[in-house]
Amino acid sequence: MAEESEGPKDLFGDPWVAPRDPRGRKRHKRIPQIAEKVAVLRAGGATEEQIATRVGLSAPTLRKYYFRELNDGPALARALLLEKQFAEAMAGKTSAARYVREEFAKGEEREADRSVRNRTPQEPREAPLGKKEERQAAAMLVEGRYATPPAPKLN
Repeated sequence: MAEESEGPKDLFGDPWVAPRDPRGRKRHKRIPQIAEKVAVLRAGGATEEQIATRVGLSAPTLRKYYFRELNDGPALARALLLEKQFAEAMAGKTSAARYVREEFAKGEEREADRSVRNRTPQEPREAPLGKKEERQAAAMLVEGRYATPPAPKLN
């Protein structure tokens, strides 16, 4: 009797569930393999339309879900390649170790360039005062009994 009060049942006796609305297209889900492919294609110089055609997406969908790869594609692809080469170098491949060492050296050069470019410009310094100018300025700062007397007024 408790089973009958649970709600409507289908022909097999299972609880009846309303069907989902089948209208509309399902949202795209971001896939790491596509993101990697977008970064590599962008690093190779492909346009957004070419990349969208290659991965089977529309250009707006590509821009919506893979904007980071489109903007920073070359850097991401370089980082991905460096990670793979580093793994091979750790496995004992000499050519991969040489490539990783060269990339590390290039990275240090890029960081040095970046730090020089980001340096704030210093304000130009004033020319130092000579002995006479220093003494004249010091004399103008004296107060009290030994202060410089005011200039006489002429009629």
